[in-house]
Amino acid sequence: MMGGILAMKMGLPIHKFVISTNENDEFPSFLKTGKYKKIEPSLNCISSAMNVGHPSNLSRLVALYGGIMDEKGNISKMPDMEKMNSEIFAISVTDAQTKQTIESTYKKYNVLLEPHGSVGWKGLESYLEVQPADKDMLCISLETAHPAKFPEQIQEILDIDPELPPSLAGLENKDEMLIKLDNNYQSFKKWLLENYS
Repeated sequence: MMGGILAMKMGLPIHKFVISTNENDEFPSFLKTGKYKKIEPSLNCISSAMNVGHPSNLSRLVALYGGIMDEKGNISKMPDMEKMNSEIFAISVTDAQTKQTIESTYKKYNVLLEPHGSVGWKGLESYLEVQPADKDMLCISLETAHPAKFPEQIQEILDIDPELPPSLAGLENKDEMLIKLDNNYQSFKKWLLENYS
């Protein structure tokens, strides 16, 4: 998200940035109300990488729009909410909507989404319902993972076993490697240089 917003600020011709979250809706709520409230503990949703009650990059986004937020989520200077709302559309997607979108997208387009991609796709669909004039624009929905990483959910929703991509084939048979290092940069740098230079 942050990389996309920075690209937009640098001139990439993006009309609107759609940010979809799962039921951890602190950001859509913030855009709507102007009041930020962390979700503690975060809600457990099937789009597990989105189970964040206080996104680490939110303070960067707030700063990009002229505000100041500390690491705990306290805002000492509000960002330009009008500008933020003009450039960003944010929406929260339930687990039921996530599952329904996986099913409907597969049936309609023969495209297999995983839960995170489904949240993004549903957000884009929701935006286009609110702004139907934008339907003729090029719209891009980004997905974070391959459906094969979520076989249980895909099997439950579609009753199919997602095909494993070549990049994941045999991964379960590889040896796990664990290296203990001192908790300091010099130890890490030394290890990197010894093993990857």
